[in-house]
Amino acid sequence: MSIVTIASNVFSNEDLEYLTQCPQTIAAKDALTGSKVSYFNLPITASIRQSIKISLGLDLENVSNIPMRWITGDTTAHNDVGASAFENTYLVYLTDSPGEFIVGDKVHSIESNHAFVFSEGTTHFTQNTGDEPRLLLGPMNEFAEPVGRMTTIYYYNSYSDYQVQNGNTLGYQENSWIIGDSANIIGSGIGNYTNWRIAYIYGSNVPTGVFSNGFDLSTLGLGAYTFYLYPAAPCFLEGTTVLVSVDGQEKYVPIESLRKGDFVKTSRNGYKKIEVIGQGNIENPASDERIENRLYKCSTSNYSELKEDLYITGCHSILVDTLSDFQKEETIKHLGQTFVTDGKYRLMACIDERAKPWNSEGRFTIWHLALENADPKMNYGIYVNGGLLVETTSINFLKNRSNMELQ
Repeated sequence: MSIVTIASNVFSNEDLEYLTQCPQTIAAKDALTGSKVSYFNLPITASIRQSIKISLGLDLENVSNIPMRWITGDTTAHNDVGASAFENTYLVYLTDSPGEFIVGDKVHSIESNHAFVFSEGTTHFTQNTGDEPRLLLGPMNEFAEPVGRMTTIYYYNSYSDYQVQNGNTLGYQENSWIIGDSANIIGSGIGNYTNWRIAYIYGSNVPTGVFSNGFDLSTLGLGAYTFYLYPAAPCFLEGTTVLVSVDGQEKYVPIESLRKGDFVKTSRNGYKKIEVIGQGNIENPASDERIENRLYKCSTSNYSELKEDLYITGCHSILVDTLSDFQKEETIKHLGQTFVTDGKYRLMACIDERAKPWNSEGRFTIWHLALENADPKMNYGIYVNGGLLVETTSINFLKNRSNMELQ
């Protein structure tokens, strides 16, 4: 039999004001457009930590952030799941809402500053809640980790489609944490895409790396999260010039003018023919967030090798002689290990302190290229915009994992 504990007046008026009116909460509510749930985290204050201990019996002394969410509409009957085993679900409603919260066999009104604690495996849902968003602290487990219904994965053609969230999905997936699990995808499928990014959500701890079909999202430890995926695209902004050989003369040519068979100068292997060149789009935000899925400006003032400013995506690497301890740690966070191309370390633009987020908002055309190589998984160092050494991609990546339109 499920045991349900109810507590009222959990937080003080000052705590409620912080939880409901802070900038992160307002931004997360604005992000609800076209979506039913908006997840975010808030730093936990000493007074909130003490209130939770008194009302809910949780000692969160070693917790620095608490999971929050806005929800619109009814939730269907479900049992909470998380990234790890847990004993109880803890949640606090922070706003009043029409409708009812049904947990076990009891019906409860949804009132601000009321908390519920119930054991793992307890079925619960809401009904008659209408369209007014409601704010919750949690649902979380005893370790302040988010829990909820089994994850849903939405697949979009592009980051802009995710932002609009107008139903223009490739498909969506339920009852499975595995990316590209065709047995559980509802809709028309996910096309030929194999490589994905998780759309960044303001204030969340969503990782910004690249994940391939077959990856188990539960290993990220995010609990019962709703994931929004779109194809990955690491590249150069259109207009980037590449050092090539034209009629025996070295010159810098715009990347969009290059074609298969053109000769590109590499740092250690002479000239190599272009095997594949790809074109795509990226939606660039207006913020200064240092995330992978955006464009960065490498200015001539910060890179002496450049003759003109260079714009590349955050996951594109500049080739350098050494990495600082910070750069090594951040590279391992993003890629799992450090990598070397043509005797140089790969330093991603989003990690390189010299590269600055380019906060020009909009959709931009991006390009990438792969050069001939007996090993389709290998890449080269090439020179762009006057002499900065950067990486190409590999034939295998561009053909099978870039999600770009190939020339």
